[in-house]
Amino acid sequence: MSTPPPRSSYVTTVLAGIGMLACVYLAALKLLNIPCPLTGCWSIINSRYGSIYGIPLPLMAIPLWVALAYPVTRAWEGYVQLGSALFLAVGGLVLMGIQFFVLKGFCPFCTLHAAAAVLVAIFLPLRGRAHPWLPSLILALALPVFLSVKELAEARVQSWDAPGYSSALPMIPKATNAAKTGKPVSASVSTMISLQANVDGVAFSWLGDIDVEQSPILVVSFQCPHCLDLLARTVAQPHFGSFKGPKVLLFSSPENLADTSALLAAILSQPGTPQEQFNAVFKQLGVLFSPLVTSDSKELRSRLGTLFPHYTDKLKDARLLLDSQAAALRYVPGRGTPFLLQADGSGKYDVSPSDLLFP
Repeated sequence: MSTPPPRSSYVTTVLAGIGMLACVYLAALKLLNIPCPLTGCWSIINSRYGSIYGIPLPLMAIPLWVALAYPVTRAWEGYVQLGSALFLAVGGLVLMGIQFFVLKGFCPFCTLHAAAAVLVAIFLPLRGRAHPWLPSLILALALPVFLSVKELAEARVQSWDAPGYSSALPMIPKATNAAKTGKPVSASVSTMISLQANVDGVAFSWLGDIDVEQSPILVVSFQCPHCLDLLARTVAQPHFGSFKGPKVLLFSSPENLADTSALLAAILSQPGTPQEQFNAVFKQLGVLFSPLVTSDSKELRSRLGTLFPHYTDKLKDARLLLDSQAAALRYVPGRGTPFLLQADGSGKYDVSPSDLLFP
């Protein structure tokens, strides 16, 4: 195997620049918990294949791209550079296979990154490395990219105030427009009183016993990868089962209502306390994750039928509970999931397990 020639190439520089920018953009989507404006990206990068030990794959790929611009002065450095290019190409192809055949989705930026990686593996040995100024340029662009992405899409993921989302119960006043801005979210005293009156009777105590006065309100969606990850990490906390938890409300868009009802029915079909019921189902999250986030209803029902044979007995109860929660959600001033409305009326989207459990 020959080492790459020491010269620099604008072709390699452009391809490496595309790869680095794609990594920065996808890392911003994942780290800031915001949706991609193009359909598909969000579900792909937030799948269980999008990170290793909590580190987003796009971040792990950036040092490999940077290596392609490193000036080669020794033979072994050339091999490292070529190895980085080959690793990016092979990794990109493997992830494309997962994207299309496992997750059955399409992320344009993930695909662009993979294409750049394959092409750079071809052009690096033929034309030369990327110019050494490229990493500095990308570093200078990283913060503007992060800020732009944050401005363009403030924690989506789905809105329970959207047209077509309604419950079987009478309409309850919607959150004010001021509550839907990208500014810090908060609720008025009157809204919090209305919330307490409407939420306490229908909220789930899946993550711990509820303190009527102190427990925050957590809004999640079973089709939201961030929500599923947050719930799974919370269940894995050492204090889960002994600490108090939030009042959990479920959001489901009309097209996902059947899937949400099915998983909720599976939880209700399990014996034990609400925490034990929830834990029994979420232990199987690895099996259920893909059909949930890709809205593969047929596969989801097949897997639920295998794991929880009696879940269909609870479908009616599940739908009634979702209708009741839909009414309570009308008071919540957030606009996406996961969303945490704290006892003092302040709200946030960047939710961690430590925000949910308390003594």
